[in-house]
Amino acid sequence: MFMRSTGLGRTLLTGRVSNIFATTIVPSTLEEPQGGVTEPVRMMMMEIVNPVHWTVRAFLDPSDLRKIVKVVVTNPSLILKGIKFFFSKDPDYGELAKAEASAPKAAPGSVPKGPGGVPSAAPKGPGAIPSRA
Repeated sequence: MFMRSTGLGRTLLTGRVSNIFATTIVPSTLEEPQGGVTEPVRMMMMEIVNPVHWTVRAFLDPSDLRKIVKVVVTNPSLILKGIKFFFSKDPDYGELAKAEASAPKAAPGSVPKGPGGVPSAAPKGPGAIPSRA
């Protein structure tokens, strides 16, 4: 999967879900709760593979799961698209990384030129991440 973060500028991260499992560990300490305290059960691990190698642990709260279910249930077309997506082929991230590495780079401070030497518009990426409602 591709990921973008508002904190990383225009950096495009590639990664995959490495594991989804149930756990009761405390997110802040990554240890089991102390003194008979119980934590909700939730966990998803993602592995970022390019341009850095990170492991990201996502601890889902009940409200997160409710929001996911609500979005799926209230958008029937999303279910059909999800079924089609389920049977589609994954992209080859190795070839994408090679294509980015071999692309010519502009000199620092230069404006990219389009056809005919006219400066082209800045490359566009995905829009900003919408804020939580």
